[in-house]
Amino acid sequence: MKTLIPCIDTRMIMLAGFTVANVSDLPQEALTDKIVRWTLKAGTPEDPSVIHRYQMAPGASAGEDPHFEVEHLLIEAGLFNDGERLWPAGSVISGAPGSVHYPSSAEGCTFLAFHPNGLGEPTS
Repeated sequence: MKTLIPCIDTRMIMLAGFTVANVSDLPQEALTDKIVRWTLKAGTPEDPSVIHRYQMAPGASAGEDPHFEVEHLLIEAGLFNDGERLWPAGSVISGAPGSVHYPSSAEGCTFLAFHPNGLGEPTS
């Protein structure tokens, strides 16, 4: 049986074809005074998929959030409000192109946002 070595240093060489990102190694971007984002994976012309991690402080509200491509959210901690319902940790929310929600969190939350086809562009 192969022995697995725990990866505690994200600078270690990965298997061919894989990349790794650890939120603790990445700069954070303050979108508002209550919403912080980390880019775990940026899109490229060859692979437009994007992965962000968001942290919303208690009382955070992002306002209207329209989507031009598919978005999948994985709620990691806290309660996420999509504008109509509260979603607890462990919930997966999928939005279709053209969908709109109103992200907020009264108690604060952390979530991952996956955009498999990239973020898309607004159409006129």
